[in-house]
Order: sequence, then C-alpha cells, then structure tokens
Amino acid sequence: MIFLTIFLSLLSSSLFYNQSFIYGLIFLIINIFLLVKENNKKLFVVSIVCFVSFIIFLFIKSLLIDINLNYFVVIERKESYAIIFNGFKSYYLDLEKDSSLDSFDIIKISIPSLKELDFTQLESGFDFKSYLFSKSVDYELNYEKIEVVFNFPLSFYFLKKNFLDSIENPIYRNFLSGFLFSSLNYDLKETFLIKDLQIITLFSQTGIYLNFALYGLKKIIELKIDEKKAPIISFLLFFPFLIINIIRFTTIKVISFYIFNYINKFYFDKRFNRLETISILGSIFIILSSRIVYQASFYISFLLYFFLYLTSSKFYELKTIEKKIATQVLLTFLIILFNISFNNSINVLSIIFMMILLPFSKIMFIISLLTFLFLPMAVIEWLLNITYRIIYALDSLKINIFVPPLNEFGIIIYFSLLSFFLYFFEINYKKRYQQIIIIFTILSSLYIAPIENSFTYQVSFINVGQGDSTLIRDKNKTYLIDTGGLTYTDLATNNLIPFFKKNRIYSIDAVILTHYDFDHYGALESLKGNFNIKNVYDYNNFDDFKKKYDLNIENLNDYVDAWVDENNRSLVLYLNLGEKYFLFTGDASKDVEKRIIEEYKTLNVDCLKISHHGSSSATSLDFLKATNPSEAIISVGKNNFYGHPNKEVLENLEKCNIRVRRTDLEGTITYKFI
Repeated sequence: MIFLTIFLSLLSSSLFYNQSFIYGLIFLIINIFLLVKENNKKLFVVSIVCFVSFIIFLFIKSLLIDINLNYFVVIERKESYAIIFNGFKSYYLDLEKDSSLDSFDIIKISIPSLKELDFTQLESGFDFKSYLFSKSVDYELNYEKIEVVFNFPLSFYFLKKNFLDSIENPIYRNFLSGFLFSSLNYDLKETFLIKDLQIITLFSQTGIYLNFALYGLKKIIELKIDEKKAPIISFLLFFPFLIINIIRFTTIKVISFYIFNYINKFYFDKRFNRLETISILGSIFIILSSRIVYQASFYISFLLYFFLYLTSSKFYELKTIEKKIATQVLLTFLIILFNISFNNSINVLSIIFMMILLPFSKIMFIISLLTFLFLPMAVIEWLLNITYRIIYALDSLKINIFVPPLNEFGIIIYFSLLSFFLYFFEINYKKRYQQIIIIFTILSSLYIAPIENSFTYQVSFINVGQGDSTLIRDKNKTYLIDTGGLTYTDLATNNLIPFFKKNRIYSIDAVILTHYDFDHYGALESLKGNFNIKNVYDYNNFDDFKKKYDLNIENLNDYVDAWVDENNRSLVLYLNLGEKYFLFTGDASKDVEKRIIEEYKTLNVDCLKISHHGSSSATSLDFLKATNPSEAIISVGKNNFYGHPNKEVLENLEKCNIRVRRTDLEGTITYKFI
C-alpha cells in the first residue's frame, strides 16, 4: 500500500503543479479514500510529505532556468530539431536538415539565449507545443555557434534514417518506420488510413511489439538454457535494437519492467506484486520527469496495468485465447479516449480490426527487425505491400461514428464507470455491473448523437493558416465557403475532416468557392476524395446554388464579368442565419467594396470576414462605416510572409470600434446560437 500511496501522491502533485487541477484533485481523492480505508496514520504522513515535498522540489527546479551553462547533451534528434539538456533543463534547438548532430552527442553552444516557443497550430493539427511540454521543454534556445565536443559512437538517428531511405516507396517506408521505430509521417494519405482505422496505438504507444519480441525470445532460449540465465541472454541479444529506440518512453518502460520483474522474481522472491511494481516504477518515472504523466504512452500503459490488476483473479480463470481476447477488449476501451482525441471518431469495428492486425503486426515487426539486421530488403517490401493492401481493405469496411473529444469531467466519468464495472465484475456483483453498462450506454448515446445540430446554427472560421475556409451549419444542413490551401500539408485530411468529425458532421451539402486562388480552393480535391461532398459551386454557377438550397445568402459582387483580376471576381456573400448577419468578402479589393456600398446603401452586418487576410488592398474606412459590423474576423497565417494583417487595416478597424478576432491568435473562431 505504501508504494501505491507514494505513486498517487507524486502523480497528483505533478498534475497540480502543472495546473491540471481537476485530474490532480481526482487522484488526490482516490489516495485519501484508500488511506481512510487502510486507517494507517503513518501512511497519511508519508502521503502528505511526498505530496508537499515533490511540489517544493518542482518549484525549486523551475527556478534553475539559468542557461549560462554552455554544455548540453542531445537527448533527442529529429529531422529539423533536437531536444537538448544541460543537467537542469531541456530546450528545443532548431537545426538545419543537414546537421550532423545525433542523440547523446555533447555540444557547446556559444552565447545561448532563450526564446518563447512559437509554432504554427492549425485546426485539429498536431500540437507541437504540447508535445514539447510533455518532454519538459518550455523554451527554444537561440545560438550563434554550436561546437560538437563529443560524438557518440552510435549514430541512432542516421542509422535509422539510412535504413529507411533504402526503401524508395514512401508508403512502405512509412509503414516500416511505424513497425520498427514507432514513428509515422502523418502527411501521407496512407497514414490517414491508419489513423482513421484507429490502430495508431499499435504503431506508436503501447510497446506491444517490443514486449512480444523480448519475451518471445526469452521463451525460445528457455528451451535450451535454465530459467534464470535465459532472461539475461535474451535481453543482451535484443539490447542493441532497444538502445537504438532508447529515446522513446515505450522502450524505457519495456526495459524497466523487464529488469524489475527479473530482479523481483530471482532476488526478492516475488516480494512485489503487480500493483506494487507499477507504483514503484511509475514513481521513479515521475520523479525523473514530472511531465511524463502527459505522454499517452505513460497513461495508457499504467492504466492498462492498473485495470488488469483490478480483474486479476478473473483473468487467471480464463483460458489462453479468452485471456487474449479479454485483454484486447480492455485495451480497446482503455485507448478509446486516446483514439477520440486523435481521430474525433470511434471506429465501431476497431476491436475486430485490432484482433486481425495485432498478430500480423507482431510478425511484421519480427521480419522488419530481421531485415534491419540481415534479411534482403525485397522480403520486407513484399510484406509491406501486403500490409498496405490489408489496411486499404479494412478501410473500406470501417464504420466511424464522429465524436468530439471529452472534456476533463467527461474523461473522469468514463474512467470512473470503467473502474466500477471492472471492480463489480471482479467480485461477481452482477446486478451492479449490469447497471453500469446501462448507464454507460445511455450517456454514450446522448454524447454521440448529433442532437444539438438539429436545433442550432453555427458559423466557424476555420484556422487553415494563410487561407480561408468557413463552415456554415444551418441546423442539419452544412456548407463550406472555401477550403483553404497549403503546399506543405494536406488541409483536408489533417485539418478540415477532423474538424467536421469534431462537430458530428458526416457530409457537406455544398462547397462554395469564392474564387480560384490556391489558398481558397487548394484543399478541394483531397476533400472530395476523402469526405462526402455533395456539390461544388463558384462564381460561375452560384445562381444554381440559390435555386437548390434555401439558405438565406446573397452574392453582393454580381459583376464577375466586369473584373479581370481573380481577387475581384470573388463572391461577396451576405448571410442571414438565425438573427445574425455575416458578410464574407473573399479577396475582394476596395474597388469591389466601393461598388457594393454604392448599390447597397445600408447593410446590417454583425460579423465581417475581412477581405484578403487583412491586406491593404481592401477594408477601406468607408466600407467599414457602411457595413458597421460589431466584430471582424481576419483569417490569416501566423507570422506570414506577406505581413498580414496590414497596419492600416487594423487602424481602420480600431477607428470604427470594431472588435478584431484573428485565427492566427485564437485558432478556429466559432459562433453557435439557437
């Protein structure tokens, strides 16, 4: 009990310190409940001391921000950056792609200086800043010169890179990277398939492959060598591959549990049970890196161990196959929240897909590993082709239910119900766990069903970087004005579709393109190929849209033939939705604005989408006075090359006392009303 108490104390204090107060409070309450149940005053004292001491420790550690230390060790190397450590703090270091730095190199940095982390964050895209936060990185380190003091003998990053680069097909290369190194390129469409099938945890978070290979090798060696020596020999044989992936927590976790279980079995006579093992190792990990609790691989692993412990006696009663199925079902329910936050959907067939792919993936891992060591590349390429075909076939069978991520209270309710279910299932209290199933089913159905969409209106200015895309939802009818377009990422699969899923939108009735600049229509083809788009309209056939749909929207720029410039051909759309009025101006210039205010003397506008991302070519003072909006939206990319929004435009908005909202500062901006 003492080890569990220490673990919960450290966990809750880490969450409190990092301002996750609700989660911290929950684990604190759990700890107090267990302590009251034990009625042990010494444990209360231990718990309080651990809780307070660790917060003080973290506070003192945070003060050690002095970077006058010029020597750093590279603890993680990626394609364009590295994470470095000076003995007190970790920092982000921007690198040229041809940099020779690798993990565990020691470097000296001349005149280092700190810079706030500042990265572009698009709608539903990868939150790199949060990822770095989980790695205990709060600042970027600027430098004038880097000097390599010590080159680590093994080049982990380049060893993996050179191996993967030997495969020409980017799809196969990406799958192999996922199998071997738990690393995937999310810009590839095929990775979108893996993501959409919700089997991403097989490739990245659980460490299933490493456990399978390590313990499988141990069983084989035990056939010839005694039980005590076999684990050591198997570990030493597998260690070269483990060390290549040592920067990943999944690898560290597998190694730690393997060594601890060996020592516990042969030197402590199994003194520590599974819960104590989890608590001891979890406490060590949190002390070494308090923010590790925010890494998916940490909480998925430790929750799985905890829930397996809750049902330990029931699991022992099951046959081997039944045990594997039960473990898989439990794992699926455990990672479902991770899948929702990652995919904004639930795949109804995910349990079946995982049961199909897990055995196959384990075989693929072993063959990939052997290819890394000595097998010819042709063998793995043939198998990777089969992998692609299987995933593509499964994708055609998937049944996805779109679900927005749960908030903190929803997550707490979910895991509370799961915990109570497993507890009552373990003690065979049938009536109670059946009641929990009913409660869970009702709450899940209410949350999943798009009930709210039936009686609300919504306008969302989607954060697509330097471009435009606006979702209009008239109750259950949905329309998209422009799609955005970026050359370095697929906005459709990485940003727009996840946003639609988050809003429980299964199809778009019509896409309306204001004009044909890439930053307004560039994502259209991918969107049509990966989502249900019923119709597409532009300035040539907008009248057809008016005839087909009863959305109260008008085009104020009906002089398309009068303009040569593509920006001036933009549809300028005046929308009345509910009791609110919106004006979408595309990239129309001041000349178009002048014509509009000459023809429409008064326009009732609540919200104005500023033209051309805040360029000086539009948004005249006269136009603002004529439309008189209360709020203005500027859809613009962070730190963009063009310097948008223009200073003059911002001054005009200020003169008219118009509230300015920007997607580069706020992210996606949504208006939702009844």
